[in-house]
Amino acid sequence: MVRAVMRVLQPPSLHRPMPFALFRFRSMDDLEKWICISDKEIFGGFSTASVKIMPEGYVRFSGHLSTKLPNDPTIVRSGFCLFRTRQQRKTLLGGRYIDMNIHDALEFEIRGDGRAYIANLQPDSYREEDLYQATIYTRGGPHWQTVQLDMSPFLVTHQLESFTRTLNVPLSDFLLTHRGYVQNEQSTINPTNIKTVGILLADKRDGPFQIDIREIRATSSISGSTIVDKTKARMRTEWKSTVETAA
Repeated sequence: MVRAVMRVLQPPSLHRPMPFALFRFRSMDDLEKWICISDKEIFGGFSTASVKIMPEGYVRFSGHLSTKLPNDPTIVRSGFCLFRTRQQRKTLLGGRYIDMNIHDALEFEIRGDGRAYIANLQPDSYREEDLYQATIYTRGGPHWQTVQLDMSPFLVTHQLESFTRTLNVPLSDFLLTHRGYVQNEQSTINPTNIKTVGILLADKRDGPFQIDIREIRATSSISGSTIVDKTKARMRTEWKSTVETAA
């Protein structure tokens, strides 16, 4: 409650709190709070995924996505790989939620393969399968990019050839979904009750994938000029048959 009041009372552009790292990936110890799964582990699909800490100080989430259905008539769609935090147990000192402080946006420092990934935020909801999801469009190596995803109503700035125009968009980068389906009734994310954060690949494109993640940060959106991608990565996904360029 206190954080929510502070977020409302705080001026949008003055005395903004400094961003801070929620997750860094420097050693195997940094992966203890994370899990890596695919449809293979959940219902016998054919996708594979793994994570590896690289010497340069980042984690590599890679594998092979397959939409092939298992031999089970109850499974009607397949093809996903997920890297997310583990759910934390509630203690007397708290610890159940990811501490965003009073921030209302997330930054992902990544290096992708040109495929479109999904950022997952799991809220504390009575429906366990509820997720807030937003698309992360990757450039496709070798350069790193920083993608900022807003969790509150925001302004989107469209860069045109010779001028910039700002459109007021009354929604968030994240959409509420249930079991993968966007819900008709949307609600604003409460940054104080996020249980897990994850990166999902489920683009229905069979083949290898690879995304490097250096850091995930809590930050605050800038009123009037929300940054969706600081490196101006193209908002059109360019599918690639290989991922060697991201090495």
